[in-house]
Amino acid sequence: MIKVSPSIISSKLENLGNEISACDEAGVFSYHLDVMDGHFVPNLTMGPELVRAIRRSTKKPLEAHLMIERPDRYYKNFIDAGSDVLLVHQECVVDFRKLISDIRTEGAGFGIVVNPDTPFSKAEKFLEDSDILLIMTVHPGFSGQKFIEYVVPKIEEARKYIDDHGLETKIEVDGGVTDVTGKRIIEAGADIIVSGSYIFTGNIGERIRTLQGL
Repeated sequence: MIKVSPSIISSKLENLGNEISACDEAGVFSYHLDVMDGHFVPNLTMGPELVRAIRRSTKKPLEAHLMIERPDRYYKNFIDAGSDVLLVHQECVVDFRKLISDIRTEGAGFGIVVNPDTPFSKAEKFLEDSDILLIMTVHPGFSGQKFIEYVVPKIEEARKYIDDHGLETKIEVDGGVTDVTGKRIIEAGADIIVSGSYIFTGNIGERIRTLQGL
């Protein structure tokens, strides 16, 4: 069964508890929490308090996708709020070795993220220390964007590299994921798919099960 991580940014916040329950019942792998600061990306979303509320609503793993300029300053806030894994963009200007060590010391997992136009090679040196490689198939900042087809070869490249080097890093893909694009992503080698608008604009349980069966 394909691992599915619903993107909470696309949920109906006024009905968040019920929507999380529907996702849990469908057997989701984790929840994807898009954290945006209005600087690294041109949008503002959730902070630690919302993460804390989501933590109280589910026992599933929480992935905090930190689309922020200074993850090195704020990572602990999101771990303390209940995040199990922090996903950090390769495009951030931080000391990644120190940040990874600090995150591990706090007991959380780490994932490296690459934007659509960032070559896979930029992430290679971090993969051995990463639980997840998150490949973006839209430009980060807003939900509901169209899947960028030219990123598919990057997923294939990452799959080959990880397999050839015997790494345990999981490939996760985020952006424009539907029942159609999800199939392309899985065929390219992804382990986990993130989906927001597709899941939350239809019957949640049915759409999750559709993605799980790709």
